[in-house]
Amino acid sequence: MFRLLKLKPPHGWNAVAWELSVVVLGVLIALGAQQLAETANDRDIAAQTRAEVTDELNSDLMSIALRRSAEPCIDRRLAELRAIVSEWQLTGSFQAPKWVAQAPVIRIELSRYEAAMSAGRMALLSGEEQYRMGAVANRIREFNERQFAERLPWGRLRSLQFGPTVLSAEDRARIRTALQDAATLDYELKIIAAQTLPMARRYGFMPSEKAFKELAQETWAGGKFSPSICTPIDTPPEEANKTQRTPLPL
Repeated sequence: MFRLLKLKPPHGWNAVAWELSVVVLGVLIALGAQQLAETANDRDIAAQTRAEVTDELNSDLMSIALRRSAEPCIDRRLAELRAIVSEWQLTGSFQAPKWVAQAPVIRIELSRYEAAMSAGRMALLSGEEQYRMGAVANRIREFNERQFAERLPWGRLRSLQFGPTVLSAEDRARIRTALQDAATLDYELKIIAAQTLPMARRYGFMPSEKAFKELAQETWAGGKFSPSICTPIDTPPEEANKTQRTPLPL
């Protein structure tokens, strides 16, 4: 017949309870310290993400503001080209423009925002911050898509520089379509700029010249924003291209 042995710690159950309490307390302290460290690290990452994305969005907003400042030149050039195409339609000929140029395409970057989204760092920001940054980023992306779409119709419009003896009736139809496409895209860009800049301002974002200064030094002579479309239409190309620092002249 077996007897159940009664366990009795050498220093009593009170000592065991005390030792267990110390161990549990140590574990809880370690877990708490780890949690505090993770919270502090997340806070630092959130602050860094907020600063980087804000800087990028503000730089992109500067690109939109610059495009908006060039709109009088774009409107004037579109009006000049409409007059040329109308003359061609009525008389069968026209005086070839020397410098059609194109609407300015100003660099837009969303790489930091997209990297933060992919890495899950945006989730460390508040829901309101995520919404505001996302709303501004979406408008900037839409703007960028439109300004790149502009390059094709403006390229076709520059064929007017060849003159009426080189171009055919089919070319005239394509150029008329390109003129309408350029005007439509320009109108859409005006709408996007008119909506985006005030919205961004309400959300705490503002156009910043910080990144633009570096871009200006690389792109325009003298480091001053001087879009090619603001150069008069009768300017010889070799003279007009001096205002730009592009690898290949228009």
